[in-house]
Amino acid sequence: MTVTGPGGTLDGNKEVAVRFLGHFWAGELEAALALAAPDAVFVNTRSLAEQRRVPLHQALSWIIGDLFSRFVPPGRFDVRIRNALADGDQVMVEYSASGRLDNGRDYANDYVMAFTFRDGQVAEQRVHTDTQHLARLFGP
Repeated sequence: MTVTGPGGTLDGNKEVAVRFLGHFWAGELEAALALAAPDAVFVNTRSLAEQRRVPLHQALSWIIGDLFSRFVPPGRFDVRIRNALADGDQVMVEYSASGRLDNGRDYANDYVMAFTFRDGQVAEQRVHTDTQHLARLFGP
């Protein structure tokens, strides 16, 4: 995986959010979860059929195990961070991801991950993305 991003200083919660995402994108579940509170929650976008709020470890396990494995080679995609903004315990990271899927389609999508921190750890991760686009890319 290749990660590129904006210049500038990453510190505090913003630095932790970018490190967390780096571990997540690399499929390093335990390393990502080490930066999260034990009761951390993942909040799905409303347009998905999945349960809206799920334990973070459950959501990341599914994404890494099921979705990331659909890339060719498995887990291989590139990420470009556009912005990382922080205000106290709130952090937003805007990025795009691209790669090749096992169905032959080129994958490209944009995301905003919004985080709430508690005591320097990820307490909540909220995903914002075009889920209809995702369904078209991953679908039959």
